[in-house]
Amino acid sequence: MNVALETRNSYEDFVLEKDIMYFRVGEHGLVSFHGKNYHIKKRMSTDQIHEITSNSSFFKVNTDCYVNTRKIIQIQDGKVFFEVKGADSKFASITKLRQHRLKEIMQQHKQETAAPDTMK
Repeated sequence: MNVALETRNSYEDFVLEKDIMYFRVGEHGLVSFHGKNYHIKKRMSTDQIHEITSNSSFFKVNTDCYVNTRKIIQIQDGKVFFEVKGADSKFASITKLRQHRLKEIMQQHKQETAAPDTMK
């Protein structure tokens, strides 16, 4: 009996909201996606770029970088951290103007996840 196991190649077939911490939009449609242990560059059409940049799970932190608001662990000193803070941590820079708004969004996420627990 031959059974083919379906395995997902996260390098090519990633799920944007689940696998990607942040992405950067470059020139000529080149987008660089950053996951936990990798980054992938893909050329995308203008429509595809518009679709991912308007995704509500991502927040624009500077001119070309969008962060996954569900993957953020800490915001400090103009940086958004996605893993344990230290030498190996992944982070993206954020402008001071947008840092306050992102902190508000993070607070809303905490309240949303805490709300179901209080109803038990």
